[in-house]
Amino acid sequence: MTLPDRIKTGESETIESAVSFANTKGGIIFIGVSDKNNIKGIKIGKETLNQWTNQISQSTAPRIIPELEEIKVDGKTVIAVKIKENPMKPISTKGKCLKRVDSSNRAMSAQEEEQMHLH
Repeated sequence: MTLPDRIKTGESETIESAVSFANTKGGIIFIGVSDKNNIKGIKIGKETLNQWTNQISQSTAPRIIPELEEIKVDGKTVIAVKIKENPMKPISTKGKCLKRVDSSNRAMSAQEEEQMHLH
C-alpha cells in the first residue's frame, strides 16, 4: 500500500491518533506495519512525506508538527510518525478532542477538555 492510499483509507484514524498522542504523553504511529505487527512495508517518495506532514498539521488545532522518519526493516520501508506531547492542550481535529487510552483513541469529556485548558 502506498502512502497516498494509506492517507485516503486511514487518514482520519491516523490524524485522530496523532491528536490523541499530542494530548497525552506523545507516541509513534507506524505506517507499513499491520495491526498484528507484521511488516508490510510502504512505497513512498520524499514529496509524499512532506505532503503528509502538512496534512496532519493542517487538520489539527493548535497545529501538530509531526516528525516523520523512514526506516528499513527486513528490506521493507516503514514510516515512523513521531508525535510529541503538545504543551498547548487540548488539540482537536474536526472539532473533536481526543485522548489515548491503552491502544485506542477516546473522545474527551467537556470536563477533561476544560481541565486541559486550565493547566
